[in-house]
Amino acid sequence: MPIPLQPAGLSFLGLTLMKREHRPLSIRTLIAISTTATISFFVLVVGLVVTILVSGAIEDNAMQSATEIVTQVNNNLSTYINDIIDVSDYIRELARTSSSLENDSIMTRLEALVSSRDDLVGISVFSTDGNMLISTRPAIYDSKDSIASELWFSRALGGEGDFFFTGPQRSSLGGNGYVISYSTTISYRAMSKAIPAVLLIELNFNAVAELLDSAHLSDTGYIYIISNDGDLVYHPKQRIMDDVLQHEDLESINEHVFGSYISTFEGRERLTIIQTVGHTRWRLVGIAFMDELLEPLKLFRITLVAIMFFSIIVLIITSSLIAMHITRPLRELETNMRRVRDGDFTFTAPHYGSKEVESLSRSFELMIIRIEELMDKVRTTEALKRQRELDALQAKINPHFLYNTLDSVVWMAESGDNQGVVKMVTALASLFRISIAKGHDIITLKEELSHVESYLDIQSMRYRDKFRFTIDLPKELENTPTIKLIIQPIVENSIYHGIKYLQEEGLIEIKVRAEGDNIEIIIHDNGIGMDEETKASLTKKNRDRKHLTDGNGIGIENIDERIKLSYGNEYGLKIESELDEGTTVTITIPHLEPIQPVVKKNI
Repeated sequence: MPIPLQPAGLSFLGLTLMKREHRPLSIRTLIAISTTATISFFVLVVGLVVTILVSGAIEDNAMQSATEIVTQVNNNLSTYINDIIDVSDYIRELARTSSSLENDSIMTRLEALVSSRDDLVGISVFSTDGNMLISTRPAIYDSKDSIASELWFSRALGGEGDFFFTGPQRSSLGGNGYVISYSTTISYRAMSKAIPAVLLIELNFNAVAELLDSAHLSDTGYIYIISNDGDLVYHPKQRIMDDVLQHEDLESINEHVFGSYISTFEGRERLTIIQTVGHTRWRLVGIAFMDELLEPLKLFRITLVAIMFFSIIVLIITSSLIAMHITRPLRELETNMRRVRDGDFTFTAPHYGSKEVESLSRSFELMIIRIEELMDKVRTTEALKRQRELDALQAKINPHFLYNTLDSVVWMAESGDNQGVVKMVTALASLFRISIAKGHDIITLKEELSHVESYLDIQSMRYRDKFRFTIDLPKELENTPTIKLIIQPIVENSIYHGIKYLQEEGLIEIKVRAEGDNIEIIIHDNGIGMDEETKASLTKKNRDRKHLTDGNGIGIENIDERIKLSYGNEYGLKIESELDEGTTVTITIPHLEPIQPVVKKNI
């Protein structure tokens, strides 16, 4: 029966299949990281470019929108100014035809005009020396010199027909609060004679306030009016102009005659837009705060960052899934390689994925098939080699042992000990019967121990009762199968290396017992024992030649190897020994089903 072999190892598969320590990042990780990093870089670059472009566009649009609002307010204000000029022309026409109308009739028309408009405080006509000619409200001045000292009066007289807006100032016609004065020179006919006169129209801030307050440059932005001299005409945030002077950046406004600029005032960055109001010496100033104008830009940036962050998260997940899909056949191939490394060849390499992976899988599968063929060949060769070695060892009977045995036979024959001759020759024949039996590597325990008993009979007669021996084999274990010639070499070692050097009688005890699913064969001698170094060398391959037996040369290491090759690494020899205490060798083999004796008695 051929000796079954375990896988001899896969060292010839190459170090690439066996060593994995200090490995770099996996292909899956590299693909995921590189893909994510590359696309994330482009996402960030695109996001940065879009932010720059859109930020500029949003800022330009916000500034342009604020400018358009200021321009619209300026247009509305100019329309209002033109309306006042129309009122002035109407009054001028009335004054020019005053000779054909009663003063009461003129007054009635002027009062009707004032009462029909909320923005008109009063209308008056003064002579060039300050005397009141006609008025919808009484003057509050004590003399004509007081009227002549007013700025609106002096401007009208020196303007040679031009009109002027003056203010804010206290009403000259007894009104409450501040007013804006419109003054110009006209021709007034009195007593059928045309005389030069000064027209005064006082306006409140209702119309101007409605125009300016209705404009929304930003959440807290506003528009106000300053004169050509830099004085405030109207400011929507303060009723008392003197207080406003402390809270408005008039110095910066006076440095810029027209246009727009961005500056920081009282800790806030703001856009200032300056335009000139037509027909007046006023400038319209619009204030819009940049943080409010650019609120859409802030919202856009937050939205863009959120979109980019979400895109990168989706990209990471997508890259991981793609990398997983790409590397899955590689990981399966890697798993198969590990199985091959561990001696498991029952697998099928994956044949899906990229073209390169499929090619690699097919190549690996062909390589494994070739390796299996080579391993089968190695197993067969190894089995044949072991069988030949065993045959050679079995056939190699120590000439010295045979010579001494035959010499003992001759000596007993000459001395007439015929019974001893018969016993020794019978034992020698039995010994040869087991040793040279061909084609029977597995025999029963009874046959194996019969061989050992024949050997011990010969040796005990040779050494003239130097030792005695006992063999204990339970009857139920007699037909249990075992590898032949695994006990005799151990007994031989017991005689030559243990009992031979004793002064007293030696003892060799052989006992067989069942232990669960195993069979234990215990060989004990009371010889001189051995130290740990010698004990370790007995089962070491290529051990020193001094530890070989003097018998048939089948060494201890050969027995242990044969048992492990036949039954597995959990079986074999166990040696226990102490100097001057003896040696115990335990052989462990599996407890298999009984067999019939296989060695014929007649060879």
